[in-house]
Amino acid sequence: MSLDTTAPDSTQPDGFTAEPLDIPSSLGDASADAFHEMTALRNTVARETYRNDDFVLPAEVLLPGYEASEYERRDGRLIREHGRLVGRVLCNLPLTEDINVAKMMLEIHPEARRRGFGAAAYELGERLVREAGRTEIRTWAVHREVDGPRIPSPTGVGDIPALDPAAQMLLGRGFELGQVERMSVLELGEGRDAGLRGLRDGAAEIAGDDYRYVSWAYPTPEEHIDGYAQLKARMSTDAPQGDLAEDEQSWDAKRVREELESTAIARGDQVLVGAIQHLPSGELVAFTELQRMADGTKRADQEDTLVLSEHRGHRLGLLVKAENLLAWRSLHPDVERVYTYNAEENRPMLNVNEALGFRPFISEGAWRKVLD
Repeated sequence: MSLDTTAPDSTQPDGFTAEPLDIPSSLGDASADAFHEMTALRNTVARETYRNDDFVLPAEVLLPGYEASEYERRDGRLIREHGRLVGRVLCNLPLTEDINVAKMMLEIHPEARRRGFGAAAYELGERLVREAGRTEIRTWAVHREVDGPRIPSPTGVGDIPALDPAAQMLLGRGFELGQVERMSVLELGEGRDAGLRGLRDGAAEIAGDDYRYVSWAYPTPEEHIDGYAQLKARMSTDAPQGDLAEDEQSWDAKRVREELESTAIARGDQVLVGAIQHLPSGELVAFTELQRMADGTKRADQEDTLVLSEHRGHRLGLLVKAENLLAWRSLHPDVERVYTYNAEENRPMLNVNEALGFRPFISEGAWRKVLD
């Protein structure tokens, strides 16, 4: 069943229309005009959310991430007011695990908020989810500090302001808070390097001779591809998930190549994967990822980081992160900042990040709604 999103609806604001998000084959095509509009909207919201330009991305960097995959399908609608693009709602639909879940993102231009466009866009998004046969919606929202009551995380660690507009919108539509995440930022520079080397050396002494650091850029060398895939699979079970538990993901070399590397390489991203190898077994037992999109910014993102539970207690998290940051500094000295996310209940990893010099930047709530 297709959605008739142009028909008048008394619950929709005046001038509201919605159209499918079509992914162009090339940004030079006339059909790409809407994608360029969407990019401009996305970047306006990013500037307003993060209060800097670090997360502004050009259309050519965004486009590869919208291509179809055997692991996830994306559906979406562009929201207009009398023809002007004022919002978007996207639904990512996993195809191999968590096939009951839809991951929703909704963005409304600041000038169109509090006029019913967000509510109408959400209702449209929920209809997309139901049409796809999914029974649970998950979404993530940045929450700015507001005086007043707090909503505690069900994990017992972290909370968000109950009167934040995003929290009010989600609570009013039946969502429950599942976890609070901290976004942190690390300012890089020559003054940081000596401290990183000291942390690296201290962690290496505790880890001992059974462990060594290895690293690579995409594409992953064949000698490490299977171990890397196994570590990615363990992320889905070993990392704190709050009330948003996920199915165990199945990763192999093919999935690494097709889901991770193909998009990053197509965009021209710079990626450095650092890992700790357990020499007696030859296995990779910890890893971390640093990535800069090909957008010309001075920002990088520290993505997944994990130490296998059976190898914890040897300072491997600190070792792999410090080593990787130092290696990154030698390869990309122009990068000024690194951002990362951690669950507020993940105190061991927060301790590592704080030792490295990361400081809190914003809080993000992870929310879920089970559909009737």
